[in-house]
Amino acid sequence: MDNTTAQFSRFAANLRYTDLTPQAIHAVKRCVVDAVGCALGAFNAEPVKAVRALAARMSSTMPATIIGTQQKTSPEWAAFANGSMVRYSDFSDDYFGGNGDTGPHPSDNIGGLLAAAESSGLDGKSLVLGIATAYEVCGLLVDHTALRVGGWDHPVMHAISTAAGAGNIMGLTEDQMAHALGLAVVANISLFETRIGHISNWKGFAGPNGSRNGLFAALLAKEGITGPPAPFEGRAGFMKQLANPFKLAAFGGGNTPYKVEGTFFKYIPCRYEMQLPVWIALQAREQVKIEDIEDICVFLEKRTIDTRAQHPERWNPTSRETADHSGPYLIGAALVDGGITEKTFTPERFRDPTILDLILKIRFEEDPKYTAAFPRTFECRFDITLKSGKVVTVCQQNPKGHPANPMSDQDLEAKFLKQIDTVVAPQQARKLLDQLWDIERLNDLRVLFSSMKVRDQA
Repeated sequence: MDNTTAQFSRFAANLRYTDLTPQAIHAVKRCVVDAVGCALGAFNAEPVKAVRALAARMSSTMPATIIGTQQKTSPEWAAFANGSMVRYSDFSDDYFGGNGDTGPHPSDNIGGLLAAAESSGLDGKSLVLGIATAYEVCGLLVDHTALRVGGWDHPVMHAISTAAGAGNIMGLTEDQMAHALGLAVVANISLFETRIGHISNWKGFAGPNGSRNGLFAALLAKEGITGPPAPFEGRAGFMKQLANPFKLAAFGGGNTPYKVEGTFFKYIPCRYEMQLPVWIALQAREQVKIEDIEDICVFLEKRTIDTRAQHPERWNPTSRETADHSGPYLIGAALVDGGITEKTFTPERFRDPTILDLILKIRFEEDPKYTAAFPRTFECRFDITLKSGKVVTVCQQNPKGHPANPMSDQDLEAKFLKQIDTVVAPQQARKLLDQLWDIERLNDLRVLFSSMKVRDQA
């Protein structure tokens, strides 16, 4: 067994609920509130319906429930369907590590962990512990890896972290946990092609698929299936293939905060790196008229510009997924419409000539000071040149939801209630919210799924 596998296995197999600090437990509950709101908010999206239809065809002697319904399916399919609902609208949480590489959306793990806990007949404390475990493993991986420079994508982190979190929930031994991690790592290296150019439905489903595979790895290991012993440090392992050797820092516990406490939440429904530019665009809208704009130069840190901003499709989005990852489009839509909503990601808006003409005036440049401060501090500046020659500068740092500018519990509640108001009645929504804030007191997770049931769903 390699050293990295041993460290992860030791931590994940031995972490107990009593080890968690009150701050970590509360942080987990914030993540669950946010994730369930995102899942129910995306309930009626057509790609999500398709995944649910597939999941509903499966059965299991140890079933798990599909969020929003009372439909049972296999744990792996529940992991995929529920995770896809959480992730679909790109409104779920995020995490950025010390190397500046954007991480996965750690709540992509929650679908797999819900399935592990429910199918095992466990309680809310077990789920909280599994989520804290998965977020810790996921966060440490983000802190120490830089996948995108080699063209790799982050769902492998979900496979690893869900294997750890589900393994904890299911009571895997250290040895079994090591096998689960080996099975999760070597089979699930994925490609960044998912997020380049014209973006497909798979953008929102890739992370949940990683979580599904992590749960599958934990299930295999529990039954005695062995995995490669050196998945991280082996001659053809993770570090070698990704050209990314690393040594893990301290795990959460004692005086070291758990990674879940550093979660980044979204105040605006778009990719995280565009939260601040959209916020600035809304401020700029109060200072300039659209018809007066000659040019907009957006100053950001280097990584966002290099990996996402410059693809031609970003200036001409033709799918929902491309639109919600297009910096120029999001800025243009905010300037024209005065906000970002679900309507922003309909063809009516992302093919609107007024917005498409405006975004041709948008360009991106790096500010080295912003690159040096990222991700500890997010900074962005617009230099807007008007047709008169006047330059209007608007700048800001740390969007609402960044750990340095956190969303309050009340902010998260408002976000939750707004997302689910079309599918869940107000009284039921309040009851569900109360259960989520007290999830560690639930003895039976089936109660939670009953409260998540959408109107007119079996």
